[in-house]
Amino acid sequence: MRRTHDISIGEKWQKIADETRDKARAMQPCEQRDELLKKARQLDVAVNLNNWLSAAPKASAK
Repeated sequence: MRRTHDISIGEKWQKIADETRDKARAMQPCEQRDELLKKARQLDVAVNLNNWLSAAPKASAK
């Protein structure tokens, strides 16, 4: 049985990144906070790469 997804993987990653960033901002400066911010940045990069790779190819100029 296959489940349909309501949101794309990019949207899911962006939601996780935003939640992770919010959690980190609520913390005092510490190593765990730095790790959460790093994870959020990595997810942002993954979202951008996913968007770039899944973009429709543009017609080449002839």
